[in-house]
Amino acid sequence: MTAATTQPNGATRTSGTTGLWAESTLIGGRVLKHFVRSPMMLLATFGFPLLQLFMLLATFRILVRDTLGESYVVRLAPLIILITAFSAIGSSAIAFWVDIRSGVFNRLRAMPINALSILFGRMLGDLVRIMGIAVLVSLIAYLPGFRFEQGVGAAIGFFVLVALFGLMCTSIAVVAALSAPYPPVIMRWVQMPTLALTMMSSGYMPLDAFPDAVQPVVAANPVSTAVEALVGLSHGGSLLVPVLSTLAWTVGLSVLCAVVMVRKFRSFVAG
Repeated sequence: MTAATTQPNGATRTSGTTGLWAESTLIGGRVLKHFVRSPMMLLATFGFPLLQLFMLLATFRILVRDTLGESYVVRLAPLIILITAFSAIGSSAIAFWVDIRSGVFNRLRAMPINALSILFGRMLGDLVRIMGIAVLVSLIAYLPGFRFEQGVGAAIGFFVLVALFGLMCTSIAVVAALSAPYPPVIMRWVQMPTLALTMMSSGYMPLDAFPDAVQPVVAANPVSTAVEALVGLSHGGSLLVPVLSTLAWTVGLSVLCAVVMVRKFRSFVAG
């Protein structure tokens, strides 16, 4: 077995997992360079989550403490991290939609790289961005009292779950980009479902604060399970069910999206 394959145009392309990973890393670096070179994108990506964190704390902190007897930042900080991952779906999908329908994609296809690295590189770059915001929000949230109180292992588990949630969001973004006929459709597909899942979650308020009739729906919400898992890993509380539910949602949807995206992308490249 050789370490390289020859494309129809005569270019040589490395094969195998190592080559694909290296090429995806290069494409991911390109995604991040475009991101850091956009002041407006930086401001919106990093500034908005922090603004939301402190605005909601100022509005509901005392109410939650007095009525439910817990510090609001304990669940608000994880929720803001998850909202940021959700909000990245639309912008990532639109950016990828533009990339694959522009001269940039044609230039990349002409280079001696695996076409799938374009797909995985986009996901890798967006995932790094999501994780950077997660670390920043966690650090800034220390000011109003957010803490990792369950040890180093739990803190690592916290960010592993965030990464899985982010991977799920980037997978959805790529599928949306490959499926949408034009960018406005992407926002229509993404905005309402993510807003509904966020509002009907136990992130803004604990599950017990919801009416009994809707509590089963709220409890099954993937945002709720992720929030409860992150709260348990940082502050303490139930872990087994929230963590297993979050793993089921994130891994299951990521695998499903991976199958769909690879098929659609290969059809897109061939067509």
